[in-house]
Amino acid sequence: MRRGFCIALCAVGCAGTPASAPRTSADALPGVAITPLDGQAESARSLLAGSVAVIDLWATWCTACEQERPKLERLHSAYAAQGLRVIALDVGESPSVVRAYLNENRISYPVYLDPEFRMADALGEKRLPAILIVDRAGRIVHRSPRLDAPALASIKSQLVSRP
Repeated sequence: MRRGFCIALCAVGCAGTPASAPRTSADALPGVAITPLDGQAESARSLLAGSVAVIDLWATWCTACEQERPKLERLHSAYAAQGLRVIALDVGESPSVVRAYLNENRISYPVYLDPEFRMADALGEKRLPAILIVDRAGRIVHRSPRLDAPALASIKSQLVSRP
């Protein structure tokens, strides 16, 4: 674990500090591999190819991330049938830490790991939580620290657009 990065995430991205303004971007989703708790690593780009997706960068210690979880659960329940994929991407923690957390906290959507910060670095994300909206072409079309009204509008817009 890169201690400085973890401390920076905790200091500026969580514990009630003000969130930065949402950013928009049409950058391609990096082809960095992410690993499910039980399975083989796969590039995020190929995993989400052809789907509208929400990627939630989080960590078990992040209280602001915990506040976003119920909204992500509702989003997953409401739009999964329309093809929306919601994934949680734990940043900087070991599989055992994430498993212990999940034993006590239910998450209904898939959980992936980024223990070495490779995806977070490739995305340029330094704060948690970070919510990314990805279109069917694999482009990041919205970035936000919260699942807020503009993020929801972006998701709905992507779901109704045709590939």
